[in-house]
Amino acid sequence: MENIEKRLYYYELLMTYDDTSNYIEYNLPEGFHFEYYQDGDIDNWIDIHLSSKEFTSRKRAKQYFYDFYHHFINELGKRCIFIVDSKTNEKVATATISLLEEKEGEYEAAVDWVAIKEEYQGKKLAKPLISRFIKLANELGHKKIILHTQTHTWLAAKIYLDLGFNPYQIEENLKGWQILKTITNHQKLQNIEKVKEEDMYSKTACKIYEELKKIYIDNFNYEIWYKNNRNDVYVYKDKLTYEYKYYEKDEDIILELIKEDN
Repeated sequence: MENIEKRLYYYELLMTYDDTSNYIEYNLPEGFHFEYYQDGDIDNWIDIHLSSKEFTSRKRAKQYFYDFYHHFINELGKRCIFIVDSKTNEKVATATISLLEEKEGEYEAAVDWVAIKEEYQGKKLAKPLISRFIKLANELGHKKIILHTQTHTWLAAKIYLDLGFNPYQIEENLKGWQILKTITNHQKLQNIEKVKEEDMYSKTACKIYEELKKIYIDNFNYEIWYKNNRNDVYVYKDKLTYEYKYYEKDEDIILELIKEDN
């Protein structure tokens, strides 16, 4: 199973960390260091999230950046961090301790936009990044933090649990936690029942993925939007974005190309 598995049913998973002064510190491997966000780093932020398959368009990523950060954009220099490859000076991973516009329960800060470039995944950067943003939250005065993740990024969710985060509001997204339990069998989910494998995967998403493989073969990223009666598919490959409408006909999926952007 891939680290990001978009054929799974999508469910949001909330986690909390309730004592940011208490954490295990993991050091970065030799050849990497941390830096804070500086003016002009938006392109580095976008590059990381495109590579990690968070987005399928530079334009959409840039819009998300401004929509999300607008209310505390002047604080990014102390809230957004990067891991940097010291040899090339390339920013290869990022995370943000966001200041929430409105509290979520008792939480006023959240962990957001955690990502590692695809080619740097597996290089032992995840745990140092997580321990660093917990430390950062504490330095900023946030004793408790909330984290938003999802079933598609199941491996990241497992690592968060490993490093001290705990499930939050399980009943609201029980099916999502059941999917995570089935994949990881994590000890923190021992009281949650597993589900059958056929109940983890969206049949529509699986069919769309198979059709996209016929067109793009490999090394492509995609998003499927089917909430609120949408039937949109976005594909990113070789720095181009393709927009499709999909239709179901006789249990098959038909993809209709609507637009191509660079």
